[in-house]
Amino acid sequence: RNTNFTSFRDIIEFILGSKRNLMELARGVNLHFIKSTKFKTNKIKLRFSAPMSPATIADRVLVSSILETANAVYPTSQLFRERLASLYGSNYSTSVSKRGLVHYVDINVSFVRDSFLSRKNALTTEMVEFIKASLLSPLVDQKGFESSIFEIEKKNIIHELESEIENHFYHAHLELNKLFYLSEEMQLPRVSSLDLMKQVTPETSFSVFQKMLKEDKIDIFFIGDFNEVAMQEQFFQFGFTDREQDLLLDYQQPFSKILREGIEQKEANQSILEMGYHFPIQYGDTSHIPLIVMNGLLGGYAHSKLFVEVREKASLAYTVSSTMDIFSGMLRVYAGIDRKNRNKAMTLINRQVADLKRGKFSEEELQQTKNMLKNSALLSQDRQNALLETTYLSAVLGKKFLRVDEWLEVMENVKKEDIILAANTLKLQAMYFMEGK
Repeated sequence: RNTNFTSFRDIIEFILGSKRNLMELARGVNLHFIKSTKFKTNKIKLRFSAPMSPATIADRVLVSSILETANAVYPTSQLFRERLASLYGSNYSTSVSKRGLVHYVDINVSFVRDSFLSRKNALTTEMVEFIKASLLSPLVDQKGFESSIFEIEKKNIIHELESEIENHFYHAHLELNKLFYLSEEMQLPRVSSLDLMKQVTPETSFSVFQKMLKEDKIDIFFIGDFNEVAMQEQFFQFGFTDREQDLLLDYQQPFSKILREGIEQKEANQSILEMGYHFPIQYGDTSHIPLIVMNGLLGGYAHSKLFVEVREKASLAYTVSSTMDIFSGMLRVYAGIDRKNRNKAMTLINRQVADLKRGKFSEEELQQTKNMLKNSALLSQDRQNALLETTYLSAVLGKKFLRVDEWLEVMENVKKEDIILAANTLKLQAMYFMEGK
């Protein structure tokens, strides 16, 4: 740990007391400052946000890969990494993710705080210049990314996607998504698909990169100790222009009384059962927090009903758990089982959901779940990435957003009847079974 928290009060005071500022570089391009000396490192994150689209997602994934490999200033991977090493071993990486109908490409930079060095603000300034080289001096060849670097990165991503397909749980997750979601965009994984990736070219990816710079909503986060005015002046030099993006974090689709089912056979040692439950609750609704607690009771922890009843007592699953996505209206239950136990496991899983709907759980189980959720929430606030994500959600969700102290207070006040109400919104919408040997 890089912080000095000794109590819950310390954490709340840090969260509430951290100096948060937001500055607009251009319409749709914002700087977020979180001043803190609690961490030994500074961190910068650039988030490019755009609507999920099969027309651009593969190129965005490839752009993400190229951005952390080379550019015109550091034209080889070796020179790129050597420069980072010379900057006191600073870290530069990229990642892609999705939330609702929004796709993100993130640039993540972490480096030693200037206060630990002899020259003030020097390293932060150099790191911003390094980011600038990545964005404004790409490694290009005629009208596209330089072909040799592009082909290496494309080949690597295709290999990773092929490996993911062999991951049976990953494959089962995607198959349930296809059954559950009506929207093609929601069916897409954050890393694109093999078919889409094979279609990209140096020209299409470079074109999408230019589109990202001109049209994506861009959020730039600083957390740590730095000169805000100096950073603002540096980023003004990037020349970002005004843009408007209609971004939909919340996805909702109507429930259909027709159960969507899929089954396929695979050469695997175990079978996988995935069940997708529809719920109409959205972020900020009255039942939002009770739904989170309900998921904890159902399958979030080792004391949860799925683990105890399905795995421990009935011995019907090697692994079983549940997750929920408040931004897409789906609660997913997944279990690794023997193929002969499919119907038994499905019946017992449905019974656990039915028990929650009827209030068949103890106050002790409820309090244990709340304690687990509280610990997870407090631990997350001890991490820079979690604080950055909190700042982002606060900016995009506005009044609906709950600070961690508010979230904890609401969660502690969740009653049994609230859980029952939330559970009764769950309706089985889709089911996928991958039959192994």
